[in-house]
Amino acid sequence: MSNASLLENNYYKWLKDDLTFKNIEDGYVSISTPFIDTNFDNINLYVRFLSKDKVEVSDFGYTIANLEDIGIHLDHRSKVAWRIYTNALNDFGITREDEALLIRTSLEHFAVAKNRLLQAIMRINDISYLSKGNVKEAFNDIVEDFLLKQEVLYTPNVEIANGGGISSHFDFSIPTKSGIERLVKTSARPNDLNYAKAFNFDVRVTSPVRSNAKFYYILNDFTHKAKLKKQTINTALEGLEKQIAEVSGFDEIMKDNQVLINE
Repeated sequence: MSNASLLENNYYKWLKDDLTFKNIEDGYVSISTPFIDTNFDNINLYVRFLSKDKVEVSDFGYTIANLEDIGIHLDHRSKVAWRIYTNALNDFGITREDEALLIRTSLEHFAVAKNRLLQAIMRINDISYLSKGNVKEAFNDIVEDFLLKQEVLYTPNVEIANGGGISSHFDFSIPTKSGIERLVKTSARPNDLNYAKAFNFDVRVTSPVRSNAKFYYILNDFTHKAKLKKQTINTALEGLEKQIAEVSGFDEIMKDNQVLINE
């Protein structure tokens, strides 16, 4: 069996139809994902076997190169961009070697590693969107500051493993008096279908192992005054029951908070 076939068979079947695995040169396998990068091309990941049961998953340096192509350089001079970048690496366990973002793992945990790298890339790509609007603060920082001011108890950066071999990342977990956990995923780009798809997937794979939770997708229509599109909302909620998932704009939450609460 070829390396590409071995990886494809190992990967979680729910996403299988949306991914393309292909053997390329130097023993690498390319994975074309349905998610879009800053150039509006599909995000591609590259995998090679380090041994029979260990793999390396990399972006081949394209994420940082794409940002540099549009004039964004990741260094300490841009505090917001640097914070988003370093938090993404730390939150998802990603290593940078030269310009490449990568993660090394066992074949057994390949699906988890691939998912982590993909989410880190999407988070880092937010920097291009924030720079266009001259935003001085990351959206997650704005939401966290709001929670603190509202005296809401919460846990940031929650990763939940599920039976499908994938772990899902949520930006905040909010406990409630009723015992129903509120798991929150945010999107700095309010109408980005990448994030809507990721939220939908994370709810699907996490809800069976977190039956006492409701999932909230919070969109940034606060610093970026944009009307939330039906396509975004429908993509995020496709196939999900109303009682387990909800989409809200942060601007409305700021005016009348009925979502980010411990009630």
